[in-house]
Amino acid sequence: MTTPDSQTAQRMLTLFSGAIKGMAFYPASHPAIRQPLLELDRIVAAALDRQNGLSWGILDGAMFFEDQLFVSPTTAIADLIILMQEKEIGRISFSAGLSLEELENFVRLLSVRGGGFDELQSGLQQAGVRRISLVRQGEQSFEAQPADADDDQEQGLYLTTYGQALDAIRNVCRDIERGRIPGSAAIIRVVDRMVGITMHDPATLLGLSMIKDYDNYTYNHCVNVGVLAMALGASLGLDAQNVRDLGIAGHLHDIGKTMVPKQILNKPGRLTALEQEEMKRHPELGAKIVREMVGLAPQVAQMVLGHHLHFNRSGYPAWARKIPFNRMIDIVTIADTYDAVTTLRVYQHPVNPRAALDQLQELAGTLLDKGLVTAFSKMMGKYPVGTLVRLDTNEVAVVCRPNLLDEESPMIRVLFGGEGQRLDIPREQALLQQDGSRYAGIVAVVDPLQKNIDVSRFVAGGNY
Repeated sequence: MTTPDSQTAQRMLTLFSGAIKGMAFYPASHPAIRQPLLELDRIVAAALDRQNGLSWGILDGAMFFEDQLFVSPTTAIADLIILMQEKEIGRISFSAGLSLEELENFVRLLSVRGGGFDELQSGLQQAGVRRISLVRQGEQSFEAQPADADDDQEQGLYLTTYGQALDAIRNVCRDIERGRIPGSAAIIRVVDRMVGITMHDPATLLGLSMIKDYDNYTYNHCVNVGVLAMALGASLGLDAQNVRDLGIAGHLHDIGKTMVPKQILNKPGRLTALEQEEMKRHPELGAKIVREMVGLAPQVAQMVLGHHLHFNRSGYPAWARKIPFNRMIDIVTIADTYDAVTTLRVYQHPVNPRAALDQLQELAGTLLDKGLVTAFSKMMGKYPVGTLVRLDTNEVAVVCRPNLLDEESPMIRVLFGGEGQRLDIPREQALLQQDGSRYAGIVAVVDPLQKNIDVSRFVAGGNY
């Protein structure tokens, strides 16, 4: 299935917005209405020939169209967002077989001033519009579904997004290896999707950052750093554009390693002094590549250049230590450090997420920004996502989501029952119930290696 690219999606939304505004002043037969409607009909029909449906709507105040997110909308798209908010529309879906008549009736109904979601829904039914469906703001669908089915579907979408991010990083690296200037569209597209999710709830994607793949360390590490940097930026109250730049910089922070000789990059033992100096070139090489990529903000290259400079600017490259960087590079540095120490490498055993936060605290004020480390630790909670814990019921569970209101009571997935038996299907459980009662308390942190558990499989919601 091929979804419309960003340019096509923007054209569809622009035509749709223009037709709605025009319908308020002209009859449907007027060229000002007819021409954009006919063009829109052609584009929609072509897209529906390739897939069964099209969907767009509002996510945290931004317009999305399939897998495109318009963080900085045009005037036409901004007008459409306002109209949809006024009419309480969260999502609009077109299904295969949509006719020009149905499209015209829908535009006419939307152009009517006043009236809300219920009136619009009733108007669609009376007009016989069957291939356009609406979802009210704040609702997931019109059909009642079990909560766990919604959660599984949502988690599946997040895993798909993660996979798309991995593919985008691989393609960037391949372009570099082939001597090309890498394309930026795929990275921008997938980060834009993450921006909408992260701005709504910074903790939502934290589980994905625990996906570890030793054989594809560089790709996974880049995506994880992007996820963690975005989450920290959003939790600090940064706007969507800065969170977007953090995500792109995190995803691209290590692409300079593509230019480092493979025998150095993959060397299992300790590097020689000369090899270390060669490895230390990767921030400069990466920043140079990013500057050549189309559509990326200058501060993205700055973050790539500075992610090893350290908070006290004792790092590398030495020549860049006196450049006036903002705190964005220190956010990427914290994300980079946390993911690195929680990952198995040839030269190190991974530490559990809780111990990783302790290591970050030890570096706070010197290599890492103390205030940002405090904010990061607060976001992650006392028991960060991915921590394996034992409950006072003797059950063993993995933390899958922090509880910002009560850090002692995160959301967990129970993996082992009280008798020590491995559960066939992990059970999601809130330690603190909605009525205020407590299911259980955490008594200890458990080493996943002792239990032969790959926590990422259960935190991320399934195999990846």
